Amino acid sequence: MRRRSAIVGIVACPLTACVAQPPVQDALHPRVEALVAPLVDARQFSGAVVLMRDGRVLLSHAWGLASREPERAFTPDTPSDGASLAKTFTAAGLWALVHEGRLAMDQPVQALVPEYPHAGTTVGQLLAHSNGLSPDYGSFDVHFKPGQARTTQALLTLAGRASPVPSFAPGSRFEYSNLGYDAAARVIERVSGQPYATFVRERFFEPHGLVHSFARPAHFADWPVPRTRGYRYRQGVWQLHDAYDDEAFFGASNLIFSASDLARWGDAWARGRVLPREAETAGRERPRIAGRPSAINGLSWYCDARGQRCHYTGSLNAFHALVHWDRDRRESCLLYTSRCV
Repeated sequence: MRRRSAIVGIVACPLTACVAQPPVQDALHPRVEALVAPLVDARQFSGAVVLMRDGRVLLSHAWGLASREPERAFTPDTPSDGASLAKTFTAAGLWALVHEGRLAMDQPVQALVPEYPHAGTTVGQLLAHSNGLSPDYGSFDVHFKPGQARTTQALLTLAGRASPVPSFAPGSRFEYSNLGYDAAARVIERVSGQPYATFVRERFFEPHGLVHSFARPAHFADWPVPRTRGYRYRQGVWQLHDAYDDEAFFGASNLIFSASDLARWGDAWARGRVLPREAETAGRERPRIAGRPSAINGLSWYCDARGQRCHYTGSLNAFHALVHWDRDRRESCLLYTSRCV
């Protein structure tokens, strides 16, 4: 993981010394290659690095395999699991609806999503990871048969049965909540009148050129393109360390992106093109939880004090992705891997 961090540093940090576009690529590629090639040789990395400045691609390269059986190379356009990076789309969608006057962050979730189990929780508390929803995904396994799609509605119903009251008073503490963001996606569906997959495609994928991105189907058998698989190398052999089948819940995860698409998403933020200025300004505020500002802002990014340099990660088993963007320098970088050391 230290070497992956070093790759991100090489890609994200030295650009101020490289003004003209061709020298940037000439300078960056051998430096990134020098870091990544040993990891590929050591079976520790397979994925892509993409860097953009002001809407232009400066570096786009991939290494290794996206699938071993059948063997298929990883490319910058290979769709792969984005895990928690989906949260940045969900948060942006909610703030867009607030800006349009169709939603308020202090609205009770249950008034919009009847299957939500707790009456006092607000939409803003979903985004702030301060909702008291418990338990999370793993405990629900016993309630589903193989091949049975797991929907957000079903998960929220089970969560209510297991914990009819929140595990803590909503708003009183931070507890990272995947299911809370799935519930937030249900809010988007109820308010917009669109399926979440349609909403993010029309609002974000299409306007920003995310041409290889999609909301995953519930079942692997219905995948629309060859599926990237996650692996880890253990005891001299490759082992699957993959995503899970039968998942039909969205909001916290389950959006599929290519590296080039996620770099475009970062670029759209770097150039201030995702939301109207008023909506972004409101969302950029860090929620206050028990009197203290959260480390994650309302748009689901970790940012500096001015909100100009931001990043977020997505991790699921062997899949890891990091998007970093810089508003001052109008730059974004993306690191994607489907290998777990």
